[in-house]
Amino acid sequence: MRKRSTMSCRRTLSSNSRRRQLLKRLHQKVVSRRQSFQVTELNEDLAEVY
Repeated sequence: MRKRSTMSCRRTLSSNSRRRQLLKRLHQKVVSRRQSFQVTELNEDLAEVY
């Protein structure tokens, strides 16, 4: 019984780390997209001013 519980704990730990990696990758995408959006907005504002 005890071995089985340790196996299940290990499985949840690995799935958690995998989920964290996926989240990190997705967050990187979001950050890059937000940055590019900010740059385009700034350029549009400058174009309106000048």
